[in-house]
Amino acid sequence: MSISKEQLEQSFRGKAYVELKDLVQLIEDNFGFNVTLQRKDEPAFTDEQKKRMTSVIFKDEDVLSQLRQAKYDRENGISTYSDSEEEFAQLLKEVQND
Repeated sequence: MSISKEQLEQSFRGKAYVELKDLVQLIEDNFGFNVTLQRKDEPAFTDEQKKRMTSVIFKDEDVLSQLRQAKYDRENGISTYSDSEEEFAQLLKEVQND
């Protein structure tokens, strides 16, 4: 999928500036996509969504098993989770509280 330079120039003929909405319209008209825009600095998920996902993840037996194995490995000198003992301990504490 592409637009030729001529098509692009024709689409924006007579405009001193091309606005973002014009580019979106061009993409939608020529490629059949619905385009939505989101600021980069906005979180992708709300706090409520993050809480629900975290709850689901840490109720998954496979995840819990991996954390148990990581704890066992760390206690035996094999660090595979993080270089920070504090971060790892905090994660385990949060999981045990759920």
